[in-house]
Amino acid sequence: MTRALTRFLTLLRSFPDLTTEAQRAQYIVEPHRHFTRSSPLTFRRTVAFILQLVRKSTAVELHDFFGSLGRAPVTKSAFAQRRRAIRPAFFRDFFYRSVQDFYTCFRHARRWRSHLLFAVDGTGQTLPREHWIGQAFGFHQNQHDKVPSTRILLTYDLLNRIILRADLHTQHSGEIRHAYPNVEHLPQRAIYIYDRGYAGYGLPFLHRRHGSDCIIRLPVSMSPEVVDFVRSGQPDRLITVPLLGRALRTLRQLGLRPEERHPLELRLVRVDLPTGEVEVLLTTLMHRRRFHHRRIGELYGLRWGVETGISHLKSFLQLALTSAYTQPGVEQDLWSTFWFYNVQSACLLDRELVKQARTKHRMYSYRINRNVTAGLIKRWLPTLFLDGVRRWRARTKVLLDELVHHLEPDRPRPSRVRLRRIMRSQDRHVYEPNYRSAL
Repeated sequence: MTRALTRFLTLLRSFPDLTTEAQRAQYIVEPHRHFTRSSPLTFRRTVAFILQLVRKSTAVELHDFFGSLGRAPVTKSAFAQRRRAIRPAFFRDFFYRSVQDFYTCFRHARRWRSHLLFAVDGTGQTLPREHWIGQAFGFHQNQHDKVPSTRILLTYDLLNRIILRADLHTQHSGEIRHAYPNVEHLPQRAIYIYDRGYAGYGLPFLHRRHGSDCIIRLPVSMSPEVVDFVRSGQPDRLITVPLLGRALRTLRQLGLRPEERHPLELRLVRVDLPTGEVEVLLTTLMHRRRFHHRRIGELYGLRWGVETGISHLKSFLQLALTSAYTQPGVEQDLWSTFWFYNVQSACLLDRELVKQARTKHRMYSYRINRNVTAGLIKRWLPTLFLDGVRRWRARTKVLLDELVHHLEPDRPRPSRVRLRRIMRSQDRHVYEPNYRSAL
């Protein structure tokens, strides 16, 4: 176990301590009544139980959890009452603490030419079919039915596989509306990659203003400048466009006061796909020698990592299988899943050099199986929060050694036509081929 991971886990381990009255008031409902007496479900045990992702029957999960502690299990009713006393804000702040601690501890985190590389994308998530859940998170509605669901806007570190930010919003507000105000709070010295749903000139304006860069895919017919660029056949072109229309209105709604027709100097990059299709990328990376047009296309190709991350959240971590049917409980489960994903990524990054040494003589490059390791980390998590220092460190070393035993080859395969599948209401989650549930 490297020093970076040891420090990272130590910081996470201390977060549920709630050493001050202000912290108890912030995270516990009626702190003068709850978690004040001796009980099998202490605050740390309740938090640890929720964070390990309750995906099976709650009674079975409680039996396994307390069995590992050598104690008789409590009833699921007792657990339900305990979890109601914890505000969802605790798990949200714990998730953001995992992000902060990761970049504090893993100073060798992967970068591209000293830049962090992020992708921004959204996904929908159906929720339990309870009316009060829909009132809290929103509904997805068609001509036949309305289903409780939420939209999740993820800002995802493509090289380190860390969820930097997650924004929950309803189906009635577009992702780009939530992406605009986020730019101010995102790290500088970073490149942010967006797909066609974010096309426009407002995001480049904001990234330039706040010290970061972006790459955005544009529709080939978006504007006369883009159409002319595609027809020219040039690999890239510097353009100056005025700030007008929807981008200008949205920026002013954020409290900014850009001048109408404010000139923006940007760069268009052409990418010719093997299928003959032409992609057009808009970027604020203006230096043609340092950021060659071929490199811009390669960077955009890495954006697929956020799609893979979303797939892992939904298939391997079974994001749809919430353990509660109340608004606070569902929100606790969502933030716990994001937190769990980051802890898993930190553990796998810690084992990267060991994995490379073990597989350097093999034909293919290898990666650690995220499905199997999710199940192993789930069973180890109570150790992190409930055991003494020497015991949790010893068990963590055993866990890390076990992770590198579960490798899978990263075989290159030809491009395939993407088959879109209609998700029915019964599809709580979809397993990847050759992967079974490990949680």
